[in-house]
Amino acid sequence: MANVSTVYNTPNMTQPTKLIIDIMIVVAVTALVFYLEDLAIAQGWMPFATEIRGAFSVLAGAFAAVGVVLARGGSLTDLGFRRPQRWATVPLQVAGILIVFIAAQSLAPLLISMFIDLPEPDLSRYDSISGNLGAAIFMALVLPLTASIPEEVIYRGFLMGRLSENFEQDAAGAFMTVLIQALVFGSIHFQWGIGGMIMTFIMGIVWGTAYLLCGRNLWIVILAHSAGHLLLVTQLYLGESIIV
Repeated sequence: MANVSTVYNTPNMTQPTKLIIDIMIVVAVTALVFYLEDLAIAQGWMPFATEIRGAFSVLAGAFAAVGVVLARGGSLTDLGFRRPQRWATVPLQVAGILIVFIAAQSLAPLLISMFIDLPEPDLSRYDSISGNLGAAIFMALVLPLTASIPEEVIYRGFLMGRLSENFEQDAAGAFMTVLIQALVFGSIHFQWGIGGMIMTFIMGIVWGTAYLLCGRNLWIVILAHSAGHLLLVTQLYLGESIIV
């Protein structure tokens, strides 16, 4: 029986064709699980249905992305799971990314509002967290596992890795890689409304740029992303204005 990676890596298959097929596989798996989630929610089978809607589909997409990379003969290192060059610099890198992230989320709405009326992100499905310490702690523990890690695997590790194989290895290629993954990242947050999609697009720009600047080390961006989610949960709990 032929090796799976041998069958998957057809010699005559071009890089753009591989890119399209790989992305379609991840999208198909994610969409199927999202449909099943909606079905389970409609039947009342899922607890905390409103808050965790989409979590299982993101996880499924991340597993699909890992499977695609491994089937192509790659490894987890190709997804960015590698040791930092210097552990001592990791906290500084994470803090720096988070500062840029907060600044972008604070300043972008002000700049955009000069040209269009930017609606607030629709985070109404998280209303139950406001003033509810138990729900806030639950979300703080769950988000890194159901959002930060799988989203970074899909959009930075997998998608940026596959896109970079189809662009020149220069500044223009890096720009296109970051831009495309940010557009995809923003569009999949449609549940947050137009305002949420725009803000998550900006998030994708920050995370994607940080991923490249950190030597494609996914752990560093995951830590920064998780810190951003903790800030979001804190704001939701306190009922303050959302900047993340």
